[in-house]
This record gives sequence, C-alpha cells and structure tokens, in this order.
Amino acid sequence: MNRLSHIIMPVLRDLPASHLKQELLQAFERHGRRFDAIEAGFARLTGRRQSQETLRSFFQSWSQTNNSAMTVAGIGNRMTLLVHTGQPVADREALFSSMVCLNRIVDEDLAVTHKVLHAQMYYNMATGIVGDDQWLSHAYLHPSAKAFKTWKDHQSLREPDLAVALLTTLTHEIYTHGEVEFILPLFRRWLIQTLGFAERDATRTLGWISVHCGPTEKNHFFHAMNAVRHYARAMDLDLERYRLDGIVGAYLEHKAAVLETVARDAAAEAL
Repeated sequence: MNRLSHIIMPVLRDLPASHLKQELLQAFERHGRRFDAIEAGFARLTGRRQSQETLRSFFQSWSQTNNSAMTVAGIGNRMTLLVHTGQPVADREALFSSMVCLNRIVDEDLAVTHKVLHAQMYYNMATGIVGDDQWLSHAYLHPSAKAFKTWKDHQSLREPDLAVALLTTLTHEIYTHGEVEFILPLFRRWLIQTLGFAERDATRTLGWISVHCGPTEKNHFFHAMNAVRHYARAMDLDLERYRLDGIVGAYLEHKAAVLETVARDAAAEAL
C-alpha cells in the first residue's frame, strides 16, 4: 500500500549521518500519526464525485498549503538585507551559496528552467477538475488553510532567526515530495474511473502534480539542506542547537487540519 511514510522516511534514512538527519527522522517518526489524517482526507476526496462547492473549497484551500515560491524567495530576500543593512556575516561567500541553493528550489515554479509557471499548471488542474475558476475566490478559503499559511509565512518571513525559516523550508520540501508521490495515483484513478476523463486528458490535467514527482521535490529538499548548511557557515551557527520536533509537528498538524476539513466536507456531502 502506498503511504506517505513509505515515501518520506527512506529519503531521510539514506542521508549521510548528521544532526539534521537525526532530528528529521525523530520528528517525522514522532508525528507520523498525522499522516493518517492526511491520507484519509485525500482518499475521501478522490473516493467519489464531489460537488463543485466541495472542489472549489479544496483547491483554494490546498493551494495555500503548497505555494512555497514566495516564501522561499522571501528568505533569500532577507539574506540580502543582512548585507544591505551591514549586519555581521562571518562568511559572505557562504551566504551567497545559501541564496544560490534557495533559488534552485524555485527555478521550476517561476518558469526559469521550464516553459510554464507552476501557478498556471495548478490553475489548469483545478479549473479542469472543478469546471470553472470560481475556486480562486478567497470565499472558499477554509480557516484551517489560512492558519497553515499564516504559520508558514511567519516561520519564513517574520521569525527573527533565519535558520528557523530555512528549517521550515526543509520540512516543507521533504513533506511535499511525499505528498505528490502519494496523491498522483489517487488523482489519476479518480479522474479516469470516477470523473470520466480520457487518459490523455487526465495526464494533461494532472501536470502540476506529476511535474513535482520523481526527482523534483526530492532535489528541492537537498537544495534546502545545502542552504541550511551554507547559512550556518555564513553566520557561524551551531546547527546542533536546533531541534526540528516543533517545526515538523506544527507543519503536520496544520496540514492534517486542512485535509481533515476536506474529509468532513466530502463525508457530509455523501450523506
């Protein structure tokens, strides 16, 4: 059976020994119970034909948990402010290397290395499944998704310690690797068997998911890991002072809350 833990944990176990590897493994193992709610939400959504209202709420809310290009770019912006405002930096070359790694996370999102903005691909997917683009309205944004984005934006753009911002990005990238790999077969089966999409149309509609599968998000995770290490050298930080349990726990708690909402909406509609 395809499970989030079966996708995420092997990547973490294959990392070279380090403090961050140990912290990630322990945190995801401790909070792995959240995976059940996330998996159940996606399974409930794709288990039957849903109303347009449920689909609009899902795609608007889910989009707020996935759009990381802005926050990643914001972290890089904060690094340049360190230099611009004359803050002490132990190793400017290492700081530059950290920013280079961050930019590699958003290359595809911003169509720097590919022809289509990922935001456009998400729009095509959501609109193709919903049947219109009313899902763009924030009237469909569930409070749980708003809370997720508020928390993540604070971690990335407001938290004074930039290392925390980078560690939040690290958490997001490895989780997202697991999510897209987990949901692609679910969504493909849903579109073809339940919603009546032709295979070719289903493949085109799910381009936003499939483009993140394979090495894409996994490489983003490795770029994020390198960004953390370069930043630690730049600022002469001891990474062993940092614990990831709180970050991973909060991330999965917020994500699970969004998918639990999806499951409740879909269940209520089925009654």
